Amino acid sequence: MSTFSIVLFIHVLSAMALFVAIALEGAILVRVRSAQNIEQLTLSVSSSRKLGAIYGPAFLGILLGGIYLAAQLHIRAAWVPVALGATLLMAIIGGILTAGKMSGLRKAAQENSVFEPLVRIARGNALVVSYGFRAGLAVGIVFLMSTTPTLIHSLLALTIASILGIVFALCLPRLSGFDRDRDTAKTQAAARS
Repeated sequence: MSTFSIVLFIHVLSAMALFVAIALEGAILVRVRSAQNIEQLTLSVSSSRKLGAIYGPAFLGILLGGIYLAAQLHIRAAWVPVALGATLLMAIIGGILTAGKMSGLRKAAQENSVFEPLVRIARGNALVVSYGFRAGLAVGIVFLMSTTPTLIHSLLALTIASILGIVFALCLPRLSGFDRDRDTAKTQAAARS
């Protein structure tokens, strides 16, 4: 077994771990957005902290493995630096925007803040757009690895994938019935009052 084979295995395993983390983050995001009280919100945002244990090694394995593999294979194709740059962009946006907002929500919820202002942040579009953008980029990067396009086509593919990711993430609450369930819960709560 060669070093190349081991690095390739780690690279592929890291990509799989990234998609597991993306799926778990999506589930957590749904729970955060559907929280009906401060306890549910606290539990949901607290679980998001554990995602770093998956995201961190996954990004490290993808980036270091990708650089090593590209160097060993002498790949000079334009899609390689584009894919590496997109991977870094995913890590930066996730680490700054999403982790920052979740951390702020977690701290505010643990301080037993009033639920209404927190739920507005939790149900706002910032977390959903960040999630959709990063999920779309991840799919776009796999597309680049599979099709090895030119620079223009690589940039176009990532742009389309990230836009579709955002659109899908924004539509997901409606497709899943989340908005309908939340409105029903609000109506029932108002009727009880």
